[in-house]
This record gives sequence, C-alpha cells and structure tokens, in this order.
Amino acid sequence: MKHLAAVVAFGALTISVLAQADIEPARFQGGGIPTVPVLMTAGADVIVAAAVSDAGRVTAVDVLRTTPPFTDAVVQAVQTWRFTPALDSDRKPMNTRVLVEAVARPPSLTPPTIGTPPKDVAPPDPRVPYPAQTPTPVYPVNARTEGTVIVEARVDSSGHVVAVTTVRSSPPFDTPALDAAQSWTFRPAQGPGAPASTYAYLIFVFRQPIVGPTSGAPTPPSSKNP
Repeated sequence: MKHLAAVVAFGALTISVLAQADIEPARFQGGGIPTVPVLMTAGADVIVAAAVSDAGRVTAVDVLRTTPPFTDAVVQAVQTWRFTPALDSDRKPMNTRVLVEAVARPPSLTPPTIGTPPKDVAPPDPRVPYPAQTPTPVYPVNARTEGTVIVEARVDSSGHVVAVTTVRSSPPFDTPALDAAQSWTFRPAQGPGAPASTYAYLIFVFRQPIVGPTSGAPTPPSSKNP
C-alpha cells in the first residue's frame, strides 16, 4: 500500500512538473516608466508583484518592498503595462503574476544620502521569482544625462538568469543594465500554476551623479567689489 501511494504521489508530481514546463509565461508588450520624484534624494529599491489577467492587463499591483516616495511612481507605471497573456498547458490564456523590481541609483557619489531606506512590507510571493543577489549597475563614464532602462530577464527553474534583453532602451545605459541583470539570481517561483521558467522585469534608473567640491580645491575669486 505504501509503495502504491508513493507511485501515485510520484506520478502526480511528474504531471505537475510537466504541466509547469508547458506553461508559457506572460511577456511585456509596453507601458510607462516611473517618474523619479523631485524630493527623492537617495537611492531606491521597490519590488512589486503584478497580477496579469488572461487578457494581458494588469489588474493589481502588490508592493513587497517599498522606498517612499518612489513606490507610488513604480506602482502607477506598472499599472499601465500590457502583456501577452500567459498560456496554460492547453495553450489557453490564463491569469498569472509577474515580478517587477525597480532600482534607482542615488544621485550622489559621496555617501551618505538622505532618504527613506528600502523596507520589506510583505513576504515574497511564491508564485513569482524573488531577487536574491542584485548587483547595481554602474553609471557609465561616457554618460552626461539620466535614463531609465527596463530589462526582461528570463529566469530558469533554478533561479538563474539565462537570457536578458532590453524592452525599454535608453543609451548609453543599456549595456550596464544588461550586465547587471545577467548577474542577478532569484529564488525560483514555486507552487501550482508557476511556470518552470518565467520572465522578471527589472527597471534600472540611472541618475546623473552630483559630485561635491573636491577637498583642497581652490576657492573661486569673489565678485564683490572692495
């Protein structure tokens, strides 16, 4: 009897794994980018899980990690996103969830910066991959402005990134964004309805560094008349 039960359980697990392998995850088609609030003087890290309907529309955005005031801007942007719907093992559109993380570099190269630090406000959603190691991209030396890049990262069943591409480009920031995303690792999605591999969307906000005066630099002459 125990042997039969084990065989049945193994068979059910096998069917579940095969079904997961047949699920085609939702994929980003378009939408807005978050606007950096004027009052945001520090870096930011926001993680949300977006509920995507079988029509490809975002129906809810659950905040898992917050950094006010950037969180509201991220939620508002993701609410405008559109996806190709996820497909189940029968190739029928299905409801699903998508992981989005937005990382904004601090504008100053000289710490500390003033602002609210990131805070986890909800446990990881097991239905989406969850970031584990998240290196921040460097600001390119040839850049003279600011930009936002959205990277699509394909995450396999072990949590490794197997492919990256930009779905919202902003040269010259694409290369550092892709390099950083390629080195990220995730806790893979789990549970029924979670595809064997899925897409995570990473928003990298590059802000032009503000470099303070160098110590010992000469003081410019005063324009005041004697």
